[in-house]
Amino acid sequence: MASATESESSSASGSNWLHVDIGDEKPQLLSTLSSCMTLSDVQCDGYVRLLAADISLEDDEDPSAKLKVFRGLKLKQEQSLPGIPTAIESLYIDETEPKTPVIAVAIAESVLFYRHLKPYFKYTVPASDPDELEMEVWRKLPVLQPETHDGLLQLLKDVDHAKLSRKTQRLLQLPVEERESFINTHKDSPVGRVGNIVAMCCLKRVSSSANPPSHLVLATDTGRVYVLEPQGFNLVYQAKTCSYETAVPSLISVHGTYETDFCIVVGTRNGGVYLLRKSNSEGQEILKMSTPLTGLLLLPVDQTIVVTTMEQRYLCYSKRGKLLYQVHLESQPVCILPLMLTHLGITLVAVALQGGAVKFFLQRYLVDEFVVPQTVAAMLYGRMGMEDHVLTLTTQTGEMILKILRRITRFENDIAAATSASKSSASSHRIVDASILDKPKKSSIFVEQATREKQQAKASYGSFQVELWRLRHTAARATIDAINSSESTISGDLTHAPVKLSAEVCGSGPAFRLYLTVQNLSTFKMASNLAVLLHADRRHYTIPQSLARLPSVLPGIPLRVDFEIVSVLDPLDKLPPASLTPDNSQIRVMLLKTGQSKPLIAAAVTMPQSEAAF
Repeated sequence: MASATESESSSASGSNWLHVDIGDEKPQLLSTLSSCMTLSDVQCDGYVRLLAADISLEDDEDPSAKLKVFRGLKLKQEQSLPGIPTAIESLYIDETEPKTPVIAVAIAESVLFYRHLKPYFKYTVPASDPDELEMEVWRKLPVLQPETHDGLLQLLKDVDHAKLSRKTQRLLQLPVEERESFINTHKDSPVGRVGNIVAMCCLKRVSSSANPPSHLVLATDTGRVYVLEPQGFNLVYQAKTCSYETAVPSLISVHGTYETDFCIVVGTRNGGVYLLRKSNSEGQEILKMSTPLTGLLLLPVDQTIVVTTMEQRYLCYSKRGKLLYQVHLESQPVCILPLMLTHLGITLVAVALQGGAVKFFLQRYLVDEFVVPQTVAAMLYGRMGMEDHVLTLTTQTGEMILKILRRITRFENDIAAATSASKSSASSHRIVDASILDKPKKSSIFVEQATREKQQAKASYGSFQVELWRLRHTAARATIDAINSSESTISGDLTHAPVKLSAEVCGSGPAFRLYLTVQNLSTFKMASNLAVLLHADRRHYTIPQSLARLPSVLPGIPLRVDFEIVSVLDPLDKLPPASLTPDNSQIRVMLLKTGQSKPLIAAAVTMPQSEAAF
């Protein structure tokens, strides 16, 4: 059994990917798509698990799907889904600690939300406005004679088929003898059409924190694109893909944040690519291909659009539709995937080809490739278990393959280095045990540093103490600067709901009661994960409880919290200490936000002079 350390210390000329071997265990089969796979810390234990929809389309059985949860390559949990999903996403809906991810599953016209892998909420996209001619025809069909139905239905054939409701589409397909019973059965049902969700992805609300709350971007087969705010399950943005025709989306890619600006690129079934922005309610056509698309990406770094087509081409366009470069592929592309390597500062594009080849492009250059025994049907990249760079592949026969990017890997964007890397990759195949996903990383640098500290223990300890005191001094200075810069009664952080803080002191001493009122000034945002911290000179005041965590503050509803403050008295004469003056008799009040080092509000409350306790 090869170890991760042995693999990393080997020559850099070997393969850039470590193959995870499951040993003698029975392999798990998984039939899914790239859009139906996601990675999530569903148990909130720091271990990222794979979630995927296993879709069964057997001829002798009804189509069905199961949501499966894998720990590494081992199946840990599964549950049946009420339909065939089109996409699965993992997202955070609020900032409440500890942060718990929610799994969103798009099935037909609904999005099913699961929290702790249990049903949490169901959202259905709104119905589109029906055509006036269609409504008029359905008002006449139940009251007119069956002989006149052909003339009325002939009028509906002139309407765009995609704009008709599902019951009208079904009526036009029925033979003449079955139409009358169908009309009597569905005459009272609504005429509007509810579109099925064909694509779904996540849009971060802000980019300041590691796991910020996200919005869901939904694309339906009616040509509509919606942005759903999952905290209150409200639509905050909706647009039409194309203004002059019904362009049915098939692929979608998003970049940006909702609070600032975002771009949505939509690929349609007829080969069109449209760009939607936050300020527009209709899409702008960028380009139109002669053949259907097999992949669509909006790269985050250079804001270019990458597409793969059934003509065996890999193309890159600007947002204005200008062709920047294209690469001819050896076989049909099946799916593509972005690999954001933040530690290298680059973004690769993985392209899975018919026959089992997987190629990695850095812009137009081929920087790496490998071949698996069967054609790859779905790909997913991200943190899994304890490893940061894990590539999950599922083949068309259902086999799952895991590969881990070696930490010493460097990708070059010149042709000579790319050719050399591809040849060495094809000639080398390194294997590690599946337990590597459960082991924390210990690189050769860590081992060398530990040995050096043992050999020079005294010098290492002295250096550590010097750096520790320097760190304490820097932290104290930064704390004072942060408090002084936040001295206000209203928070100035634009990424969160504005909050106002007011104080009132009651009592004559030596025991006082400090009442604080926290008010949310926003009209739609909820202020959550707040805490109040009191700080006072211990020579003058005693605070039994100096920290209070606040519940969520709703807009327009003030929250009142109180603290007990006791003035320190001389045990002999029962008088306040002589060092207590009106200038230093203050209580520092700080309103904190979980996960932020700088207070939202920092204010000083002047305490009244305490009476003697006789």
